[in-house]
Amino acid sequence: MPRPRILVVDDSSTVRIRLSRVLTKAGYEVLLAASGSEGLRQARQQVPQLIILDIQMPDLDGYAVCDELKQMGSGWDKLPILFLTSLESHALALLGSQMGAYLQKPVRPDALL
Repeated sequence: MPRPRILVVDDSSTVRIRLSRVLTKAGYEVLLAASGSEGLRQARQQVPQLIILDIQMPDLDGYAVCDELKQMGSGWDKLPILFLTSLESHALALLGSQMGAYLQKPVRPDALL
C-alpha cells in the first residue's frame, strides 16, 4: 500500500529538511519544493494528499499558490493545505484555531503530526 504523499513548499531549506525528516520518520512520502512555482509543478506531477505551504515566499506566496491550486478544477479545490508562517497576527491565530489550517514557525514535530 502506498504511503500518503505530502508536499512541503518552503523557501527555507532548513524548514524543508526538518519537516521532511519528521514526516518521513512518521511514514509519509515527502516531496519538497523551494518556491511556489516549483510547488505547483510538483503538485501537478505527483498529486499529494496534503500540501504544507509557507505563506511568505519570494516568487509566488502561499496564498497565490493556494488560489492557483483551487482554480485547477475538480479535486484540486478539496486538497488540504496547511499554511506555515513566521508571521504573528490575531487573524492567523484565529484561522488556525477554527480551521486547523495554520501552524506558527518554528513548528514543533508533535504539533505537525
